[in-house]
Amino acid sequence: MKTKRTQSSALESLRHKAEAMLKLGLKNNLAIPASKEEMQRVVHELAVYQIELEMQQDELLQTRLNLEESLESYTELYDFAPLAYLTLDRKGKILKANLTATQLLGVDRSRLVGDRLGMFITSEDLPQFNAMLERVFSGRDHEHCEVTLPVAGTDASSADTFVSGAAAPEHGHKVRIVAVQSSNGSECRAVISDLSTQKHDEKEEAPPQKLLIHEGMTKLQRKGAGAVSDFNHNLLDKVIHSRIRFAVLSYLYSVNEATFVDIRKKVSTTDGNLSVHMRILESAEYISCDKDFQARKPQTIYRITPRGRDALVNYKNCLLSFAAE
Repeated sequence: MKTKRTQSSALESLRHKAEAMLKLGLKNNLAIPASKEEMQRVVHELAVYQIELEMQQDELLQTRLNLEESLESYTELYDFAPLAYLTLDRKGKILKANLTATQLLGVDRSRLVGDRLGMFITSEDLPQFNAMLERVFSGRDHEHCEVTLPVAGTDASSADTFVSGAAAPEHGHKVRIVAVQSSNGSECRAVISDLSTQKHDEKEEAPPQKLLIHEGMTKLQRKGAGAVSDFNHNLLDKVIHSRIRFAVLSYLYSVNEATFVDIRKKVSTTDGNLSVHMRILESAEYISCDKDFQARKPQTIYRITPRGRDALVNYKNCLLSFAAE
C-alpha cells in the first residue's frame, strides 16, 4: 500500500537535536493545558505549524535542487568553454583552470594548478606578460598582451598537442591573454585565446560556408522523409529532462523496482535532493511508491509505471530525432 515517504537522515538528525534541546532546558517551561478545549486548541495549532514547516521544507529542497542544477550547468559551461579560463594570483600562479586551458597548455588540471603561467610562455615574451600582470593588479581595467606558447614548454610535463588536437605551429602558439583584477584584489581572471587557430579558421572560412549551405539543402530535401527540420527544445519532456530524474527513470526501466537507498546509490545524490526529484516523477505518474517490509524493516519501494515507460521511450526517440538532423 502507498504510504508517506520516509524522512531523510538530515531531517532525522535535526529532530534528535531539537529533542535534546527540549530535554535540556525547555521542558520546565512547558505549560500543560488545564482544559480539554485548550488542549484541542494547542493540538490544532501544532498541526498547522507542522503543515507550514512541511511546506517550507519542500520549498527549501526545491531551492536547493535548483541551485545544484544551476551549479552543474555553470560548471559545464566553464569547463567546456571554447576559450581557456584561468584564475591567477599576483605572482602568476594558476589557482583555477578550465578543461580548455589544460588542453591548450598540455598539462592535466591536477598538475597544472599551482604552476606559474609564465612557465608556459617563451622567454622572449615573458617580460611582456609580467608587465601586463603588474598593470592588472595596479588597476581595475582589462589588460592584455600577446605572447607565444612554445611547442614543447619549459615544463617537462608539457605536451606537444593543443586545442582540438590541432598540430602545433613550428614556432609555437601565438595567444592573446586578457586579464582583469577580481573583486578581492588578490586574484585576477584571465582568458586565453589561440590566435594561431583563429587565423587558420579565417583561411578555411569560405569552404565550410559552402559545406553548410550544401548540408542545409540536404536537410530540406530530407524534410519530406520525416526528418525534424528545426531543433525545438519544447518537444523534450521537461519532467525527464534532468540528469537525476533521467537517471532514476532509466534505472527503474531496467530493474522494474528498487528501494530509495538503491536509487540514491545509483544516481549519487543526497537524500533531500533525491526526494524532490522522486516527488516530481510521482506527480507526473511516471513512478509509484509503496512501502514493504524486508527483514522486519520498512522499505520504500519505487516502481516505474506504464506511463513512465512510454514517456522515457518517447524522450529517447525525441533525442535521437534531433541527433539525426
